[in-house]
Amino acid sequence: MEKGGSGSAVVKSIILVVLGALVVLGLYMLFTRSKKSPTEESYEITVVDEITTTNLERNYPASARKVVDLYIKTMQVLYRETYTDEQQDKMIAVMQGLLDDELLANNPNYVQVTKKEVKDRRAEDYSISAYVMLQTKEPDEVNVGGRKMCEVDYLINLRHGSNGTTANYYKYIMRRDTESGNWKILGWTLKEDEEND
Repeated sequence: MEKGGSGSAVVKSIILVVLGALVVLGLYMLFTRSKKSPTEESYEITVVDEITTTNLERNYPASARKVVDLYIKTMQVLYRETYTDEQQDKMIAVMQGLLDDELLANNPNYVQVTKKEVKDRRAEDYSISAYVMLQTKEPDEVNVGGRKMCEVDYLINLRHGSNGTTANYYKYIMRRDTESGNWKILGWTLKEDEEND
């Protein structure tokens, strides 16, 4: 009986040693896996990266309001953030992708004009400090010449250095694209004040 008892104790000891080794190995892997090697760089995505990696063909904004929101956000980034010439080109391309073909046809120098505007605004220390959509629900759609259209109102606060902030009310005229069905910016107007709806 002792022989069987000591054999059983040896088996139990082996099992405990194996289980202990597995626990130690598991803890080792847990602690070493979460640590980054000193050669790895951590990179946080910036607002510039968010816009420059926007793929409008795969992830076009779902509503007219979101189209205008992305357009204004991109302008805000262009006025305020630091970026390369290549990143600027990509951001302007995103903005261009949000515009109606008719607007682009009437503005063949859109890219150059936008670059000049951004350069001038940055030199004069302008920035878009905030922007707010004035509608609480999706805008009403109307049919004009067989195409769906709507208007989206935004308040854009334009800051000029230390001179203060000016509130500007804009009405964006939107039109659905005939091919894709996406909302595109056909144009915009500056309103005198919010009450001119």
